Amino acid sequence: MSEAELITAFQGYVSLTNQLFFGYVSLVSGFIVMSYLVADKISSFLAVIGVVLFSIVSALLLFGIFISRNNAEHLMAYLRAQAQRGEIDLAWLGANPSWAGDVMNVLYVSATFGGYFASIIYFFYSRGRPRSAS
Repeated sequence: MSEAELITAFQGYVSLTNQLFFGYVSLVSGFIVMSYLVADKISSFLAVIGVVLFSIVSALLLFGIFISRNNAEHLMAYLRAQAQRGEIDLAWLGANPSWAGDVMNVLYVSATFGGYFASIIYFFYSRGRPRSAS
């Protein structure tokens, strides 16, 4: 692959990761809003369906984020190795510290799993609060 193709592939993986992550943030936000508005008003059957569907879609997005981050990380390692050997003209491309990808992975995992568990906990907290008189 040429340098341009490698960089384009890397940008594609980074862009896909961001799209999936912000889709996930939207999903979690919607689930939290739903929890606030209707968690104490729906039946147990609908609550189970809602939590299961939320969990399935979350798992799909989380797996997509993991795969995309993994691909981007491996491609960056390949680009960094090529830059260090002088095989590509863009020597600055691998200038990020090697630990930066690991830190990004930890941040993504913390944000995604933290958001998932926090929204599930909030859902059950909202189900347990007394029903408002409306």
